[in-house]
Amino acid sequence: MVLPGQVPTPSQILSELLTGHLEAVSLQAEASYCQALALCSATKVSREFTAAQAARLDYDELRHRLEPRRRRLVHVGWGSLLLAGLGAGLSVLNAIEFSGSLSATEPALPALAAAAVWLTGAWLAALAIREKRWTLVAAVTGCAVVLALLLAALHGFYPRPGWPATAGFARGSSVFGGLISVFIGVFAVGAAVLMAHLEPASLFVARRRWHRARAAHQAAVQMQLIDVEMASMAKQAWLSLVRTQASTVAGDDERLVHETAALAAALLENGRPGFPAPLRIPDPVRSRGAR
Repeated sequence: MVLPGQVPTPSQILSELLTGHLEAVSLQAEASYCQALALCSATKVSREFTAAQAARLDYDELRHRLEPRRRRLVHVGWGSLLLAGLGAGLSVLNAIEFSGSLSATEPALPALAAAAVWLTGAWLAALAIREKRWTLVAAVTGCAVVLALLLAALHGFYPRPGWPATAGFARGSSVFGGLISVFIGVFAVGAAVLMAHLEPASLFVARRRWHRARAAHQAAVQMQLIDVEMASMAKQAWLSLVRTQASTVAGDDERLVHETAALAAALLENGRPGFPAPLRIPDPVRSRGAR
């Protein structure tokens, strides 16, 4: 309580403000709460930034270890779609080889089985190329050539009911079967090249983890900006009330107003919504007795 004629101190002004003003405690508590939220947001931003840096470092290390010289890899998503398209094309071409007609449905299962065999051979060739096992590459290539010749022969010489069995037709059918076999080989080579340049699944997972960590850091930064703005607004509302009260009590004493506002701001910075407990001076007699 400030007596008449007595110069009030900043602590007395704040004490009277908190006990005599209806909104003072609420504004101070709101400012303290928003200040704590801003501090928590800053801590979260730092933690998310550290996690994003670690995820990016793991991704770079894995990329350099798996592909030390190759800089351009096919994305696993787009590569999988393109590989599925090549598999579908191989199935259609194999169906033509087995039946000679796109409308026939009997060779569907053999065509799918043959496409699976072609894709398996392409995978073996891509794996052998990556490991530089040229003997295995030559073996897979030879098997693919033999299989293509067998499919061409099957298309050209397999008898079909109701088709004319003339020599010219047989030669034309053999040529057409050979062209289809060439297209099958091209599709198989394309699948092998695509598999050789397709990024590993572990690299895709590491990149996705890094992207998620980066998105989490950006979201934390946005939340921090919002919390800092709210803390600034709440602090200004509290300090504005403190300055108004100090100006009413102190009159033209700008120094007292400034000291009161500084004390109110210091209480918020320290995370204390109220005043610190009074300093207790230990009793020398009790101290000696305790010893």
